[in-house]
Amino acid sequence: MVIDRPFWVRRIEEAWKEAPVVWLAGARRVGKTTLVQSLGADRALYVNCDLPIAADMVADPELFYRNCDRPIVAFDEVHQLPDPSVVSQ
Repeated sequence: MVIDRPFWVRRIEEAWKEAPVVWLAGARRVGKTTLVQSLGADRALYVNCDLPIAADMVADPELFYRNCDRPIVAFDEVHQLPDPSVVSQ
């Protein structure tokens, strides 16, 4: 069940008017993921970066975004992705 949070959705929408990236931060288990999912699966692609497949999905960012069919991409646990500045040998 998704809880309607119109105040926070409105804040996110307003933030997008200022910048193309919105960073949701907060303590664990306060509802960040639920908030993103409330934007609608038809509108937002939710990528759980805890899953190994996420790194494969975004390995080529240009290809990833070119093939994305939704205007919003939400990366959850983005810190789990490999550091793109580190070149593997």
